[in-house]
Amino acid sequence: MGKISAACVIIGDEILNGKVIDKNSSFFAKFCYDQGIQLNSIVTIGDDEDQIVRTIKELSKRYQFIVTTGGIGPTHDDITYESIAKCFNLQCRIDEETKKRMAMKSNPESRLDPESLKDYYRMATLPSGPDVKKYYVADDLWVPICSINQQVYIFPGIPQLFSRMLMEFLPTLECIYKLDDDKREYKRYFVKTKLSESELSRHLRNFQEEATVHSNEIKLGSYPHFGMGFNTVSILGEKKDDEYLRGLKDKIIGILNGEEISEEQESKFSNGNRI
Repeated sequence: MGKISAACVIIGDEILNGKVIDKNSSFFAKFCYDQGIQLNSIVTIGDDEDQIVRTIKELSKRYQFIVTTGGIGPTHDDITYESIAKCFNLQCRIDEETKKRMAMKSNPESRLDPESLKDYYRMATLPSGPDVKKYYVADDLWVPICSINQQVYIFPGIPQLFSRMLMEFLPTLECIYKLDDDKREYKRYFVKTKLSESELSRHLRNFQEEATVHSNEIKLGSYPHFGMGFNTVSILGEKKDDEYLRGLKDKIIGILNGEEISEEQESKFSNGNRI
């Protein structure tokens, strides 16, 4: 995939104990694919300071674009800001601009007692320092995307907020990472076959070796669809190699006695829906 390497950190005990289904990582994966960003890692961790610190420190050594979601609310277990600040030896302080935006949106002073108000403004207590930036991506949202070193970006965990803010942030990301200059466009094809994965294995190994000679960016994968009586093969590569990819797809169809299906069809199969 592209030159920009990325990682996604999903933070929340509610994900690990099954109370909430993680939707953010799949949205982020599709976002990265669409932008030509190479997503290398998705990590799900709990609301634990040591675990957050270890995870961010490790990922920041390896990846250029790291997104975190979750753990920035007002309660005792919302410790993402403080934990990530600790990774970079930063302090957390009330951010006056965020506090002002919060006050304008919901007038908390008029409805909360002093202790609740203090907890409310925990959400405006952000990492502070010369390499910290805050991006307000929409006028109707008070919560910023908090960025450290233009590498780690802290997002809320609510899926509707995360997806909206990430899309609103795209023009800024394009400037930061020069995505327009570096962006690679991809093509992906799918082949449906009645052969089992064991029967597919040797053929795909040979095709992958052949494709790698042409380009290291070409990746083949196989996906079982239990109970449906078939499997699918994906052929992924850069758009500039589309002629080769189409030829490879036709070879695979011939060898596997398969048929081409659309990305929409494959998505429905993968989600367990017969069409």
